[in-house]
Amino acid sequence: MIFDTTRSNNIAFTDTEHPQLGGVRLGTLVLIRWLAIGGQLLALAVVHFLLEFDVQPGFTLPTIMASGLLNLWFALRVDTNTRLTDAQSTAHLTFDLIHLAVLLFLTGGLSNPFTVLMLAPPSVSATMLAGRSTKLLILISIGLLTSLAFTPFPLPWKGTPLKFDTLFLLGVWFSLCITLIFLALYMMRVGKESRERAQALSATQTALAQEQKLAELGTLAAAAAHELGTPLGTVMLVSNELLKTWDGDANVRTDLELIVDQISRCRDILAELSENRRAGDSNHFTIMDVEALLREAAAPHEERGPCIRYHRVGDEALKLHRMPEQIHAFRSIIENATGFAVSEVCITTTVGDEKLTIIIEDDGPGFDPQIFKRLGEPYVTTRQPTPGKDGGLGLGLFIAKTLLERTGCTVTFSASKLGGACIEMVWPRDILMPTIADDGFDEEETAHE
Repeated sequence: MIFDTTRSNNIAFTDTEHPQLGGVRLGTLVLIRWLAIGGQLLALAVVHFLLEFDVQPGFTLPTIMASGLLNLWFALRVDTNTRLTDAQSTAHLTFDLIHLAVLLFLTGGLSNPFTVLMLAPPSVSATMLAGRSTKLLILISIGLLTSLAFTPFPLPWKGTPLKFDTLFLLGVWFSLCITLIFLALYMMRVGKESRERAQALSATQTALAQEQKLAELGTLAAAAAHELGTPLGTVMLVSNELLKTWDGDANVRTDLELIVDQISRCRDILAELSENRRAGDSNHFTIMDVEALLREAAAPHEERGPCIRYHRVGDEALKLHRMPEQIHAFRSIIENATGFAVSEVCITTTVGDEKLTIIIEDDGPGFDPQIFKRLGEPYVTTRQPTPGKDGGLGLGLFIAKTLLERTGCTVTFSASKLGGACIEMVWPRDILMPTIADDGFDEEETAHE
């Protein structure tokens, strides 16, 4: 069972060994069965009419008809859009295996070249169902293949039926069993990885959507604070003038003082919302200094214990768009760094002539060298946590890496000079600068504070 939670956005996926949670559609299995029935009828027709071999039509046709009637019942009486449980899907594929085995039993058993079709149902299971269902179908298939060795029906042939040596049939049985096991397990592994990546990418999109909503909410709040400043100031001015000139009822004066006090409180709240924003600039909610982006991402983890230190190499301060992808990725990486660090997390920003480099490193236990090459893949726990710290990286690191790569970043992993883990993020300047220039910032302004 695989369980990984991206704590920064409360996304969880559980037990990727159970793809039946997505449900196999009944119509898919019905369609596959119709194709199988059509192929069986075509094979019998060719062998019987063109090759003039005896295919035991008194037994084989009723067998195919039974499968066709069952399939017709499902197609007409049951909603084919129904999502089957794992057990139901396994039952369908088991029936297909038994049906195919009966046909082969009637037409030569292991000597029939179409015996290779016994590989199909377990292979289908490996791509759609849970691992335990595939293993069950493998065992059933091996049992049915073994029964085919004892068929009394010869291979359809014109003239004297062919006789195969027992050793040859044993070799066929053994090769089919080995191929069946290898193919099913191989496809099960590939299918599992494909499903894991699909789930992880879905989590990436969800994380990005949540971060986008948070960014839009913050922008809306700051914009509202800016726009409400002028009318609130006017109300404040009029209220103060009215209070100064009022010489009537004392109770009304008390109400006026309360109004002025509450308006002052509103202005303080709006001032806090618009703090560090530059009025009159259409982009002042979306353009930020790189270090400001990193501090915003690290803010929720400042009090987790380890000290977060910021370093900038050189005097140049680059401004970037506040992209939700970057904020979420930075926050996830910093969260894991503070979770594993013993006492210190170091964030270094280097702005060069050709590239922007950000390095986040900690003094924790570092990456597990046994799975170092798999870093950044979904559902990979890379480091053992120190006592009292958080769990390992898994889906969170995959999401962060995917989001950063969408912005043109190259992410690399290594050992830190502090003794722990080091994640280096590099963006070419020719990707970053045109984006900023298009929004009305000249090169000098974007390069220097």
